[in-house]
Amino acid sequence: MPSTPLPVVLATLALRRRLKQLADRMVPPQIAMLDLGEGVGGVQVAAAIAELGIADVLAEGPSTASQIAARIDCDGDTTHRLLRGAVACNLCTMNRRTGAVTLTRMGAVLRSDHPASLRAWMRYKGMRSTVDAWGGLAASVRSGRSAFEIVHGMSVWDWYAAHPDEQRVFAATMRQATEISARAIARAYPWPDGAVVCDVAGGIGTLLSTIVAEARVRGVLVDSAGMLAEAERFLAERGVADRIDRVEGDIFGTVNVTADVYTIKDVLHDWDDERCRKILAAVAASMPTGSKLLVIEYLQQRNRPNPFSPLLDLHTLTQRDGGRLRSVAELSDLLIGAGLRPTGRVFSVVPHDLVEAEKI
Repeated sequence: MPSTPLPVVLATLALRRRLKQLADRMVPPQIAMLDLGEGVGGVQVAAAIAELGIADVLAEGPSTASQIAARIDCDGDTTHRLLRGAVACNLCTMNRRTGAVTLTRMGAVLRSDHPASLRAWMRYKGMRSTVDAWGGLAASVRSGRSAFEIVHGMSVWDWYAAHPDEQRVFAATMRQATEISARAIARAYPWPDGAVVCDVAGGIGTLLSTIVAEARVRGVLVDSAGMLAEAERFLAERGVADRIDRVEGDIFGTVNVTADVYTIKDVLHDWDDERCRKILAAVAASMPTGSKLLVIEYLQQRNRPNPFSPLLDLHTLTQRDGGRLRSVAELSDLLIGAGLRPTGRVFSVVPHDLVEAEKI
């Protein structure tokens, strides 16, 4: 997807939020609150459109509810009601005469084949386990604990181990989130020519394959044995399998890779400070003097809520084990505790930031 400077995106989101605040002032506060309360419905509408494959049907052109229902084996009347909800959420438009619906620009990202597809992401956001954990937000605030564990009686990772279908949706979600910013990340950082880049907990290689394709570097992918087996086909399809080695590793144990630059993306916000220190210590133990680590995260300054991060921070509170979004200063403290020196260089892309540190 095209890269847009992060300040431009944040400014646009801030303007969007400000315009909504101005609109809210034009109606009674109870009406604005009722509208806010319907937000949960918008998530479920998008999730249902994604799960049922309706966006894929509409990718072929405008269709009526009865036509769509026949394609996806659903009830025609309730399909029409769902589509009206999708219109209200700006996911599609509806012809007032024929009832035929057409995807909007935003709704199109729910297609499986969209280059910036978020179909898996919205399915994940709408899963019962995810939604029920959000329902425990007040319990999280009272206790400081993960709502997921309070509600479900186990960590999210244990839950996924017991529910492999949901685990697959979550894994696809993470890959889609990485695809959105992978090219921008690859182009934002000055990778040294001929360098070895190690992506720690890099999944099937979504980010690393993009970096290797964009820069003159070799890669090392570190993850579990099962994930590395899945990565073999993916890297071959990307045409970079011969430039990326795969090494089994454990972010809480050993990494055992010598590289020039290490990356760790969207990992630290899943964990509390204590476990983040263990993760960073495991990476630092493998790093030679002078090598760099890029921590790729969504940033949130403590007293400056931006238009994007606060709700994602609450998502990590409800869904993860002590997870949270952090500021540059908070990440720097963790890096220093692991024996690394923050360089002060931060590279911003949409919607991530790259915080650089080096081994001293």
